[in-house]
Amino acid sequence: MKDLTHARAEIDAIDRQIAALFESRMRVARDIAEYKHAHRMDILDAAREEAVLRARADWMQDERLKNSAVSLFREIMRLSREEQRRHLDTLNRGQVVAYNGVPGAFSESAVVGFFGEDCERVCFKTFEEIFAAVAEGCVKYGVLPVENSSSGSIHTVYDLMGRYACHIVGEQLVPVAHCLLGVPGAKIEDITTVYSHEQGFAQCPVFLGEHPDWVTTPYFNTAIAARHIAELGDKRNAAIASRLAAAHYGLTILAPDIHSFTGNHTRFIVVSSSPSPIAVPDKATITFSVRHERGTLMRALSSFVAMGMNLTHIESRPLRHSNWEYCFYVDLTGNVGENNLRVLMESLSKDCEQCRLLGAYRAARA
Repeated sequence: MKDLTHARAEIDAIDRQIAALFESRMRVARDIAEYKHAHRMDILDAAREEAVLRARADWMQDERLKNSAVSLFREIMRLSREEQRRHLDTLNRGQVVAYNGVPGAFSESAVVGFFGEDCERVCFKTFEEIFAAVAEGCVKYGVLPVENSSSGSIHTVYDLMGRYACHIVGEQLVPVAHCLLGVPGAKIEDITTVYSHEQGFAQCPVFLGEHPDWVTTPYFNTAIAARHIAELGDKRNAAIASRLAAAHYGLTILAPDIHSFTGNHTRFIVVSSSPSPIAVPDKATITFSVRHERGTLMRALSSFVAMGMNLTHIESRPLRHSNWEYCFYVDLTGNVGENNLRVLMESLSKDCEQCRLLGAYRAARA
């Protein structure tokens, strides 16, 4: 029997070798991540991993250790996937990011909140231009609003998600604080026309209700509306936009914090042409349309329950070429690992005309 001190010293020496080999394995994992990123491959190849685990078990000479070896290597593979995602996160933060509007828009705040102040960013006038730029590889990422906590979903973005081959790889929450902005020297009693995005109007019903004579004119974006007011230079015109937009365009805040709902947030998604998430995912979005038969929607929804997933949002949109039929968009949290999502998609396909995983990604932190 070995002395305990000698045995522990032996374990220390073995662990030192394991630590060195583990670092080597993580270095190779980062190389693999770069290759998969360049070739638009998913980080997880479930079939290969299962084959590798069987091979690792066969390496064991002691039959009693085979199951333990599988558990060990399964955990090592999970850690390797996490390292690949962290490495891609570092690489991705140097890429160009597109957003809707102009400098000072809430969308720019979402970009800065997610990627940092130093990220290279470019703005587009419409949501579709962002999707097209991402799909064509002109930019690496696009940041788009999908839902506001007080005024609901932004349907245009959902429709574009269904039409473009882009993937959701991240999510960001931005608090919304609207102000009424005018040119220097203007007063509220001067105002006759107000410009803003339709969501800006929807989020300020109480304030606008106090001024029923004002003409509300929808515009591309709250920040674009602020820039338009600055260019017009007319005291009769105002914009509903952010304090950041006021600072960008030299406007005066005529009425601060005019939004009707406290705690108002807009949820943004980060889309890419690659499916690789920017951080370890704990949320997923799926789109599907069911066959026009009795019970198909109920069975589709029961698939999520059977997989231990929680539906946090469901959106229905009319199919473009079929009257009275709909496409559903579902956000999921809970058991959203790669294998579980694959099983879920297989289950959904039994009752669906089409189903597609739009992305697995890390949910935004408030």
